[in-house]
Amino acid sequence: MKEVISNRQGISMIILLMLSESFVINPITEPNSDIWISILVAIGITCLIVVAYCRILARYPGKNLYEILITVFGKIIGNVISILYVLYCFYVGALVLSTFILFTNVVGLINTPRSIIAIGVILLVIIGLKYGLEVMGRWSEFSVRIIYPIILLTIPLMLTMVEAFNLTPVLADGIQPIAKGAMEMITFPFAEVITLILIFSTKSISKSKSIYKVFIYGLLLGGFVLFCTHVSAYLCLGKYAYSSSYFPIYSAVSRINIGDILQRIEAIIAIIFIMSGFVKIAIYLLAGCKGVAVLLKLEDYKFIVTPLSIITLVVSLTTVSNIMELNFHIYYYNYMAILMQIIIPIITLIAVEIKCRFIEKK
Repeated sequence: MKEVISNRQGISMIILLMLSESFVINPITEPNSDIWISILVAIGITCLIVVAYCRILARYPGKNLYEILITVFGKIIGNVISILYVLYCFYVGALVLSTFILFTNVVGLINTPRSIIAIGVILLVIIGLKYGLEVMGRWSEFSVRIIYPIILLTIPLMLTMVEAFNLTPVLADGIQPIAKGAMEMITFPFAEVITLILIFSTKSISKSKSIYKVFIYGLLLGGFVLFCTHVSAYLCLGKYAYSSSYFPIYSAVSRINIGDILQRIEAIIAIIFIMSGFVKIAIYLLAGCKGVAVLLKLEDYKFIVTPLSIITLVVSLTTVSNIMELNFHIYYYNYMAILMQIIIPIITLIAVEIKCRFIEKK
C-alpha cells in the first residue's frame, strides 16, 4: 500500500513528535543553570544519530526499518529485533497517552474520569490511522502552522519575567550534569525520531532524495522551539521552581501578566500539547501496527489498528495512575531508549554497510 507525504508534512510530523510531552514535562531530571548547554549538545549529537538513521534508509530504498532488519540480519534475528521495536512503540504510546490524560486531568478537566479522556483520544487516533499516513501528514502540517506562530509570540511575553542570573554560574557543577542532561534530552525527545524510520521509507517522501533534509530540518526546528521554551521557563522560574514543577513551561506561562490585561494565557500550552500529543500517540501506534503487519506478513495494517489501540488504552490506564508513577516510568525509559534509539541502530548501520559493500564488490 503506497502512502506518500510531502517534505513539509514529514518535517511537521518530526516537530510534533518532539514537542508533545517534552513541551510540558521537564525532560531533564536534575536541571541546573547549564540547561541551555545540555540542550545544544543534545541537538548536535542527535544530528549525527539522525544522519545514521537516514543512511540506513538510503541504503535500502523503499524499505522501512522493520524490512531492513529482516533483510540484513535474517528472519530469526530480524524478527526478534522487530518484536522489540513493536513492544517499544506500544509501551511508549501508552506512556504518551498517560501523560495526555494526566495533564488534561490536572490543568483542565479535574473531575472528568481518566477513562473518558483516554477513550476520546484513542477514538480520534483510530480514526486518524484508518485514513492513513497521508492524512496524518496533512494534519501535522496544519497543526504546525498554528502552533509555531503561537510559540514564537509567547516566548517574548515570557522574557518580561526573566531573571538573567538564573543561568549563572556557567559550569558550576562541572561537565557531568551537562552530559547527563544532554543524554536525557537525546533519548527524550530528540532521538524519538527513530519511530519515524519504522514508518517511513525513502519512497514515503514525495522527493525521496530529501530524506536527510526532512529529518535534519525537523530536528533543528523542533530543537529550536524546545531550546527557547525550556530556557525561557528556567529563566522565569529559577532552579527550584523549575525542577519542582510537574509542568514547568505551563507554570511559567501562567505567570505572564502584561498590565493586568494580558494574563492567564496558559491555555495555549494545553492546546499545543493536545494537538502535538495526538500526533505523537498516532505515530507510535502506527509504527507498532506496521511492525505487526511486517511480522505477520499482512498487506494492510489498518484492520489491526483498532484492537491494538484498545490494548494500548488498557495498558495506559492500568500502568500509570498518577504523575509520580509516570515519572518512575520515564526514568527507566531512558535506559531502554539508549538501546532502541542508539545501540541497535548503530549496529544495524554497521551491518548494512558491510553487507552492501560486500554485495557491491561481488
